[in-house]
Formats: sequence, structure tokens, C-alpha cells
Amino acid sequence: MKIHFERSGGLVGSNDSIVLDTNSMPPDEAKDVQQLIDSSNFFNLPSKSAPPKAGSADYFHYKITVQTEDQREHKIQTNDITIPEELEPLINFLQQKVQSEKKMF
Repeated sequence: MKIHFERSGGLVGSNDSIVLDTNSMPPDEAKDVQQLIDSSNFFNLPSKSAPPKAGSADYFHYKITVQTEDQREHKIQTNDITIPEELEPLINFLQQKVQSEKKMF
């Protein structure tokens, strides 16, 4: 499974992204990612969440694309104001992966 994650916006207008391939991960971590996808009901969530209220500022925008081994693909665009609650653990995990990759460079 491949996961493309992008986070943009915020107070300083940051742009972060990462691509994960569960085939390249340790088995336990790949299993954790699969559980996060499953528990979020990712493939049944709408492609776009509601936009923030007018006048909202400094929020993060997220884009997540998941492609399975059998080429099933789903894309979600959301933000940290109207994010579906069930998606938060997956986004937190992906943000941690982005941060740990930044520390490597």
C-alpha cells in the first residue's frame, strides 16, 4: 500500500509531504498503518470535508491518497478545523513520519 500525504498552510505557510510504502516498512509498522486506515474507514470517507467557516485563518490543509496493492485508490482533502474525527489518528501518525524524516536531513 502506498500513502501520499501533504500538509500545507498554518501560521507560516508550511508545505510538508511524505510518501510511504508499506512494503518498505518494518512489518509491525506496516500493520499499524493498515489498522489506522481500517479504523478510520478511509475508503468510505468523503473525498472533501466541509470548508472552514469564512474568516478562518492559519489552519492546515491535508491531502491524503491511499493506493492499495490491488490498485484501489481514494483521495481525501480536509483541514484541521473540519477534519473527520476518525481520520485524526492517521493524520497524527503521518505528521510524525514527516517530522522524523525532517530530523534525518
